[in-house]
Amino acid sequence: MSEPVEIWEIGFEDAAAVDWQVLDRRETAAADAFIHADDRYRYGLIHTALRLRLSELLDIVPGAVPITVGPHGRPFVADRSAEIDFNLSHSRRTGLIAISRAGAVGVDVEDRDDTADYSDMIDTIFEPHEAACLHRLERSVRNDLFLRGWTRKEAVAKAVGTGFLLDPKLFRVPLDDCGSWSVSVRSAVTPRLALIDLSSDARAAAVAGAGLQSRPRVRRFRFERPIRARSGTTRSF
Repeated sequence: MSEPVEIWEIGFEDAAAVDWQVLDRRETAAADAFIHADDRYRYGLIHTALRLRLSELLDIVPGAVPITVGPHGRPFVADRSAEIDFNLSHSRRTGLIAISRAGAVGVDVEDRDDTADYSDMIDTIFEPHEAACLHRLERSVRNDLFLRGWTRKEAVAKAVGTGFLLDPKLFRVPLDDCGSWSVSVRSAVTPRLALIDLSSDARAAAVAGAGLQSRPRVRRFRFERPIRARSGTTRSF
């Protein structure tokens, strides 16, 4: 792992299916809890990719990667001597995996939807100054910056380790359309984090971490070995 933070993109249209055999019981149970089959496969596919990449970094088979869950539900590598942190997020169209050897990391992604109106959610997520800035904007611009701000706050909260158990109105994020910044979170174990926008035309996305120094390259994850579906057949999205 030559870069301090890796970002991997998972395309759910890839002609690959979940390798259920590499997932542990907790992951399989979480997948089974989804009502819709597509949601189960999205969850399974991104966790398959995560285990494949971690197995390369740890030099063990994918099914033996020791992943456990913390008190707030955040998964992590149980072998602390590996000094690897990871985080993942997925929308309906794409998934992102962040893997760090430089401290805590959080990532979030949301699909863009030109028909949506997020006005009613602004005051729930953003502190008063941020909310006032968003309310003044025309809808299309407001929607874009809402999603960017949402993913930035989510990435920071996930890097802190609590997700939105941390009130998103307790800290500010920049609402510029792109860039990289430093964000402070009061009472966090890691109070200052680097925050970098990863958005594209199709998605809003951001990564936050203690060891981020520049915008990491977003690489497409390739399933380079046969992937077995749970039923023994392959499935594509």
